[in-house]
Amino acid sequence: MTYQPHSTPSAIPGVDLAGSSPLFPALPGDRLLNALPLGDLGEKRLIFNQIDTPGQLHLYRFDCTAGERLRAQMFVPLLPRGGTVVPAFAVIGQSLPYSAESQKVPADLPKGYSAIVAQPPGQLLQPVEDMLTRVRYYPGPVIDTRSLVGGTCYLAVWSPHNHMGKYVIQTGHRWPLAATYWARIPLFWWQIRGWFGLNRSGAVSAVAGVALVGLLAVWLLKKK
Repeated sequence: MTYQPHSTPSAIPGVDLAGSSPLFPALPGDRLLNALPLGDLGEKRLIFNQIDTPGQLHLYRFDCTAGERLRAQMFVPLLPRGGTVVPAFAVIGQSLPYSAESQKVPADLPKGYSAIVAQPPGQLLQPVEDMLTRVRYYPGPVIDTRSLVGGTCYLAVWSPHNHMGKYVIQTGHRWPLAATYWARIPLFWWQIRGWFGLNRSGAVSAVAGVALVGLLAVWLLKKK
């Protein structure tokens, strides 16, 4: 199937949580100059963070190349005690195809930069469950486009209504290639369950399950 980029946010989200490395970053900067650097935008990540003051803007910085696919999706975590936010988010880069949206971003963009903005959805869809951690999310809008010029691109997250709470943003589209990703899955399970405020007594079972999957993968490789 041929990939067709969208120049505007998609109203019907696709959900593909598998293969995403979780990140729990510190407070990002609120200007492009002090945006939090996160490396390559192509690698799949789940960014877990929270807006803790009204009007707060979170800016993340990525490296991108000309023609590279730029993908981001918002998720609203289903927390047992509440405390979530449904934010707006934007992908910012040089010469993106939907530049009219730039004025909606609460940041000053340099000359030549434009933005694609995904506004908070009017209603949340059926929640989805992550198979590994058993946590649930309401899927939100997707921005899926391509960069026209290489260099630096940004992800901006904010609440247009000055709400506060936790949010999750998925970025990228490529599975991580490093073998250490699989070794860290038990740690990911522990971190994500803790961030959600859920019971982590099943850690031993999770480790055993990951070990079983790893052994099966090694057996399949040897068989080939």
